[in-house]
Amino acid sequence: MIDRRARLVDTSAPMNQPSLYFAPWVSAHRSMKSLVSALCTCLMAYLVQTAFAEGAPSPTQPVDKLNATLIEVMKDAQRLGYTGRYKKLEPVIKEVFQFDTIAQVALGGHWKKLDTAQQQTFIMKLTDLSIATYASQFDSYEGQVFRFDATDIARPDRAVVRYTMTGPKEPKKFEYIVNRTGDKWQIVNVVVDGISDLALKKAQYTSVIDREGFASLLVKLTQKTADYAKKGS
Repeated sequence: MIDRRARLVDTSAPMNQPSLYFAPWVSAHRSMKSLVSALCTCLMAYLVQTAFAEGAPSPTQPVDKLNATLIEVMKDAQRLGYTGRYKKLEPVIKEVFQFDTIAQVALGGHWKKLDTAQQQTFIMKLTDLSIATYASQFDSYEGQVFRFDATDIARPDRAVVRYTMTGPKEPKKFEYIVNRTGDKWQIVNVVVDGISDLALKKAQYTSVIDREGFASLLVKLTQKTADYAKKGS
């Protein structure tokens, strides 16, 4: 007897091609994938439109403010000295960086083990060190320029802003990950030439806590800040 089920499959069709039996399903599947792709494209366009709506703050605002201040500080670096650069950078860095978020990520699982007083102390030490680092490293001007490259919207409250710093030396690529809280964008990470500052902090800080404890980490942060001040004086 002839097995009637065999008629359901076209055995003459190449193995890498869908049979006539599966063709309607394949066609529907492809249509669904196209629809999903189109919806994703529309959603991304909506996110970008929302993030850049008229009157809405731009993700580039905190980065532009930081970069403009850094250029000013570098141009006047010798007259200002380390202390002057620190004082000029302090209010701007405190405004454009989201240090509470940075602190939580940097300490990983250790963050929740700290009481409120310890958390606030760590945020303060981290902030002081960040300002000191910028004041120490941006200490001369040789024609550097920060050139805006692109903004990628990951979601309505998260974006990546890309810049290139050009000058007499090899250009450096900066990626700023910024978070939006209400109407305010703030920096939560800086990636320079592919190296994440926040990832380095997390690796270093959690290692110190694991080996020596939280109190030792605070001592090391304080000492590093003092070293920058001593070097700049």
